[in-house]
Amino acid sequence: MARLKTADKELSILEAASRVFARRPFHEVLIDNIAADAGIGKGTIYRYFETKDDLYFHAILHVLDTLKSALDASLRSDMTATSRLEAIATVILRHFWDRRQLIEVFQREEHFAIRHEELASRREGFLRFVQEAILAGIERREFRGIDARIGANLFLGMVRAVNLFHEHEDRLEDLVAQLMSVFLSGVARQEAS
Repeated sequence: MARLKTADKELSILEAASRVFARRPFHEVLIDNIAADAGIGKGTIYRYFETKDDLYFHAILHVLDTLKSALDASLRSDMTATSRLEAIATVILRHFWDRRQLIEVFQREEHFAIRHEELASRREGFLRFVQEAILAGIERREFRGIDARIGANLFLGMVRAVNLFHEHEDRLEDLVAQLMSVFLSGVARQEAS
């Protein structure tokens, strides 16, 4: 008799996979490693995910979905545009602080060429968070007028760079302050002298 799949078990597998894939490159990870982390047999994993590639892709989507939830929870409508950008940077950096291996998937999307649309739709969601903050800043005259889509891509590129290149001893708060300073010095409205 086949066992029923449960959402809780699938979530447990995805969380274990995201932890294991975050620690080591894809080619070094065995399904046995993920099964051990989840405290289950590897056969159970194969009931939920046909291949390691399939599991990897769904683990990435799981990480992105939990990031979106964290952003939804941290952003309030009464925040200034600057504080919204700072919150976005903080949440993303914190979310990927110890998951650099997962960030690198966005540098080499060819691994998921077939599923590019699913990744692209999630990336568009993150771009929208930043674009909306930039547009609100422009509307409130906190920022000068810029192309919000280009600005959002630049901002997320800076966040990605900090995630990829921060040192073990770096403090999240210090890096967010540096990122915001660099980004805003180019978009802050300049008062006439």
